[in-house]
Amino acid sequence: MSDVEEAAALLFREATYLDKGEWDAWVAMYHRDAVFWLPAWRDEYEMTDDPQTQVSLIYHDRRYGLEERISRIESRKSITALPLPRTLHQIGNVELIAGKDGMMQSESAFAVHVFDPRTAREHTRYGRYEHSFVRESDAWLISRKKITLINDRVPTVLDFYSI
Repeated sequence: MSDVEEAAALLFREATYLDKGEWDAWVAMYHRDAVFWLPAWRDEYEMTDDPQTQVSLIYHDRRYGLEERISRIESRKSITALPLPRTLHQIGNVELIAGKDGMMQSESAFAVHVFDPRTAREHTRYGRYEHSFVRESDAWLISRKKITLINDRVPTVLDFYSI
């Protein structure tokens, strides 16, 4: 399998875990020091570029932040996630940007179709993913995921599973 095929397979697996709500399998794909970042748009042409000093829609600088969010969802104490929206992630235009010595970087386009059973409304979110992967033992782990959300006027809850 080529590096770009391997990167695509990882992206498709991540999407499937999100759509099926297999949170433990999904978060296990992330390195313990992984960054998960959804920057905000500063204006119509430029995004924020420093999550430490500028607004981000979502930012976790360790896998622990994702695990904590999953814990709140599973505890059913997160009212915004009752019931959870149904999602379908579609990923395409996967490109390998770099790959060497146990590291890979890819870029791809995505569309996430979201159905909210509370309101019976549906909408689509779309944009670009940037993934960095690191090889640990026999597995590739996500060490960084940056999400550029093109349509950032979000009509409902925005969370890790819906982008």
